[in-house]
Amino acid sequence: MNCCVVMSRHQWLAALASLIFALPAAADFTADPNDKRQISAAKAIEKMRSTISRSEQFFEDAYGIAVLPSVTRIGIGFGGAYGKGIVIEGDTVIGRTGFWQFTSGIQAGIRNFTMVLFFKDKEALENYKQGKIQFMGQAGLAVATVGIAGTPTFNEGVAIITMTRLGLMVEFSYSGAKFTYKADVKM
Repeated sequence: MNCCVVMSRHQWLAALASLIFALPAAADFTADPNDKRQISAAKAIEKMRSTISRSEQFFEDAYGIAVLPSVTRIGIGFGGAYGKGIVIEGDTVIGRTGFWQFTSGIQAGIRNFTMVLFFKDKEALENYKQGKIQFMGQAGLAVATVGIAGTPTFNEGVAIITMTRLGLMVEFSYSGAKFTYKADVKM
């Protein structure tokens, strides 16, 4: 009796394809220990994955991600936010990103949060790199370190999840946001 399993060429191809598609896209990058921005991003990813269970599927499905570990937002009627981070394609850091936001509406408080943008496919990431992605309108409540927000699914190839780090913010506001991208020249 033969103890070995013989697989057809089609079975081998199917097994190989399932392994390739099972690999995490942007979930397993390793931070450069000499780059503070990458270390902060790695810590933010780890914290989000352990704190917000619904984020896990986004990390697994994303073609690429932009991680802004610390975004600070202040608002009293009018407000603004600023943060910076890195962009990861697969498991490789490909550039730096920035976030600027102006808000108007019913809002009061200050908040510091982590923001991760998930790009469903290469096209969504390319649109981001070219500055074609903007988001407007938001509502939420953040108290101390409690508070999460984001899109429940991919919208035009992009999903966003934010996680409050510290602050108190109540809002129902209209906003204009600008994301910037700069390719990493150290690659």
